[in-house]
Amino acid sequence: MSVRFTLEKRTNKFGECPIRLSWSFGGRRYQTTIGYSINEADWDEKNSLVKPKMKNQNGQSADDINFYIKRIGLVVTSIEQHFVGKEKALDTDTMKHAISDALSKDIARPEDILERCLEGWESLPEIKTGYYKDQAGRYYKLICDAKDRHHSGRSYVVQQLFGKRDREIVLENYFMPFFKKVSFEEVYGHRSPSSM
Repeated sequence: MSVRFTLEKRTNKFGECPIRLSWSFGGRRYQTTIGYSINEADWDEKNSLVKPKMKNQNGQSADDINFYIKRIGLVVTSIEQHFVGKEKALDTDTMKHAISDALSKDIARPEDILERCLEGWESLPEIKTGYYKDQAGRYYKLICDAKDRHHSGRSYVVQQLFGKRDREIVLENYFMPFFKKVSFEEVYGHRSPSSM
């Protein structure tokens, strides 16, 4: 498999090492941490999984973490099977979005992520697609500009993470003051998606 999972050498304040993935395909390489950390002694290096019955400092179990490691593997396999022989079509931005979707709960199956990959992700002309938090502490993914779907001023399509997961259109004059941009690490590094 062209995606590998390893522990970083650096540790967090609890002495845990972040889990890093490295995905290489068609001369392109995408690397990131997946939002989970574990003690080095609890990592099965041969199988690239957390040892059974272990938990990290955040209470995330081996089952939870291994679920996402295996899910990423399925997503990568689905995408690579489609792109064999046309490797140049799979760019690092698409790889990044595929991993992001694999770690979220808003896309159910690897096949759905592949379908989005083939359609292409919409990007905003002035704001990069990213993660936001509203004043109530709910996390959202900014999907795209909604200018073609809504005619009363500038608006955006957002999708709630961990909750009802519905997409909705919000007007710019509501979005800008009430949604604060946050990092991928904040969304997935300090919250267990399986506990939402």
